[in-house]
Amino acid sequence: MKITIIGSGCPTCEALYKKVRDLKEAGRIDAEIEYLKDVGELVKRGIMGSPALLIDEKPVYIGMPESDDKLLEIIRQYSK
Repeated sequence: MKITIIGSGCPTCEALYKKVRDLKEAGRIDAEIEYLKDVGELVKRGIMGSPALLIDEKPVYIGMPESDDKLLEIIRQYSK
């Protein structure tokens, strides 16, 4: 599974990237993680908000989930 976070590099984007990385380091997910700080990528993909969470190139969530458990739930739901 490949998880991509796309954003501008703002604090919220950085926080989402850190949360995903922390889940991987804790062994709760097995994924390749990529962080793109290029708003042009959002526009190119037709995404109108940030940060964007993509799983295997598919946008699955825009913004910051309210908890780590919610983030993990989203990742597990779309990684199947």
